Amino acid sequence: MVAVAAGLIGCGAYLLLERSLSRVLVGLVMMGNGVSLAFLVAGGPAGRAPIVEGTEGTYVDPLPQAMVLTAIVIMLATVSFVLAMAYRSWQLTGHDDVQDDVEDALIRTMARKDVESESYRAESTEEEDVVAVASDFTVEELAEAAEAAERAEERAAAAKWAEEKAALERRQAKQRDDQEGERK
Repeated sequence: MVAVAAGLIGCGAYLLLERSLSRVLVGLVMMGNGVSLAFLVAGGPAGRAPIVEGTEGTYVDPLPQAMVLTAIVIMLATVSFVLAMAYRSWQLTGHDDVQDDVEDALIRTMARKDVESESYRAESTEEEDVVAVASDFTVEELAEAAEAAERAEERAAAAKWAEEKAALERRQAKQRDDQEGERK
């Protein structure tokens, strides 16, 4: 039972790291079931109910069972929340993948280039400290990230257009071949 609980928790943790909210939902359910099973295993062997009078023998500890019931209720609320998020994401975008934030993309780009952001530079002046900044990045860095995202969208749109054009040409070529075959 311990191995099953560990397997459920491990698979659930793996699924939680995915970008799809449906996989995150399945991961949450698996982790919840694994933790509940671990609590029941930790509660010890089965025994008699502690509320029955006049019986002798070992009694089972009710605390793990109460914790599992509480965990089930909490998992129900969490599952309904993630399910609502996934449904709303599906309505808005047509898929349930979690999108990258512009600043996340900028952080990855800066990490690849080994660049520091304005808020973490050691040589900041008092003027820079006085300015209230809503972001950890300069306006230029955010503009650069937005331009990079726009270029990526343009490349994706161009690739989709090229793919659609190639599919259309293949269909037209097939129609021509079919027409020539009918003539012969």
